[in-house]
Amino acid sequence: MRFLLALLYVAPLAPLLGQGVVPPFQLGQVHPLPGLNAGSVPASEVHLVHMVHLPGDPPSVFYCAAAVAGLSPAYGGVGGFNDLLCGSYDVLTDTFIPNNEAAALNTIANDVNMSLHHTGLFAVFERGFASSLMAEAWLVSRPAIGQPWQIVGRIAPLPPQGPYFPALADYQGQPHLLYSPMMGTQAYNILMAQIDLTAAVLTAPPTVIVNPIIGVFGPFGPIPVTDPNGELIGVSHGALDYTSIDHYMSLDLNPWTPPVLMNDVTTLNQASGFVGGRFFDFDATVPYHIFAIDTCWFTGGRAAVGGTMYVRMFSPPTSGPQLYLSMFAVNSAFSLVGLPIPPVQGLLGINAAGGWASALILHNNANGEAQVSFVIPNVPGLRGARLSAQSATWETVSGAVYLGNTAQLLVDW
Repeated sequence: MRFLLALLYVAPLAPLLGQGVVPPFQLGQVHPLPGLNAGSVPASEVHLVHMVHLPGDPPSVFYCAAAVAGLSPAYGGVGGFNDLLCGSYDVLTDTFIPNNEAAALNTIANDVNMSLHHTGLFAVFERGFASSLMAEAWLVSRPAIGQPWQIVGRIAPLPPQGPYFPALADYQGQPHLLYSPMMGTQAYNILMAQIDLTAAVLTAPPTVIVNPIIGVFGPFGPIPVTDPNGELIGVSHGALDYTSIDHYMSLDLNPWTPPVLMNDVTTLNQASGFVGGRFFDFDATVPYHIFAIDTCWFTGGRAAVGGTMYVRMFSPPTSGPQLYLSMFAVNSAFSLVGLPIPPVQGLLGINAAGGWASALILHNNANGEAQVSFVIPNVPGLRGARLSAQSATWETVSGAVYLGNTAQLLVDW
C-alpha cells in the first residue's frame, strides 16, 4: 500500500532522471570464460553471444546464438570472417552444446551479430561485406523451437550501411527492431522502430532511445533488457571511448537520460548477452575471446495503468553454497552522486530518508534471478508516475551486502 501511495504522490511531479548514477555492482570477472571460447566451441574464436531462455529448458540452460571465426564445416562453417552458430549453454557448468540450426544462414560474407527474440522463434543478424564497412540487417524465423532458422528477408527500408548491431524486443506488446546506425566506427545513437515480423519491414519511423554520451563517441550494440514477457525496459550497450570500447547501461527509453558506465576498459571490448548477474563481453585483443562480468543489479520496471509491473533482481548464477536475497527501495529522488555507506559494498544512489522498501526475495541460483510483481491500479492519474529505486543484495553465507544499481519504476503515459 505504501508503494501505491508513493506512486500517487509523485505522479504530478516533473519527470525524474531515468536511472540515477550508480551502475551495477561488479563482484569480479572470469577472463576468459572457458565454456564459451575455442576448445569448448567448435571454432577458433568466439566474438559475440546472445542468450534467451526457452520454455521447457532447465532454469540454468539458455539458447545461445554466437558469432564465431573458424567454425567447423560440420556446423555450417563457410569461412568468412564470422559465421553464425547456435546451441544450448548451461551457465552453471559453463557448457556449450552446438547444433546446426543456424548453418544455412552462413555465407562467405561476414555473418555476425545474431540477436534473438525472447520467443526463440525470430532473430536478426547482419551480413557485412569484406570489401567495405557496409552491412545489411536481416530477419530470420522458424516455425518451432528446435527447427532450423530460415531467412525472412533483408530488413527494409534500411540501406547497406555501417554495422547495425540489430536486436529484437517487444515494446507495448509490439515487436521492435533495435539498432545502431553506424558509419565506419562512429555510432550516432541507438534507435528502435516497430517491425513486421512476417515481411521484414519497419512499419513506423524510428525513435531514439539512447543519445551520444558526452565526451565519448556514440553508443552502439544494444542488448535488450526486458521483463519476463519480453517487454523492453532498457538496453545494455557499448560506446567507443577513443581507443577503447566501454560497457554502459541505459535502463530507460529516454534518450536524454545519461547512460551509466558499467565496465571501463583500456581495450576494445563489446557488450554481449547476459544471464542473470553474469554478463558475457567480447574482448577484441588477440586471441579474441568472451569473458564474464559477475554483478548484482536490477532492471527497474515499467508498466501501463491496469498492467503488471515486474521487477527483476540478479546475482551471478552459481552451483556453490551462496544464498542471495535481494530487495529494492524506492523514493522520490536520486542522489546527485553515489555515496559510500561502509561496511556495505557499493554506493547509495537514492534519497535515504523515507520511501518504501520491498521484502527480501530469494534468488534462484540456477539463473541468478529474483522477481517481484504487482498490479498498477487502473487510475489514469498514475500515467507518467516515476519513482527512483535501487536494489540491495545480501549474500547470507559470507554476510556481504551489495548495493546494486539505481533505476526507475515508471508507469507509461
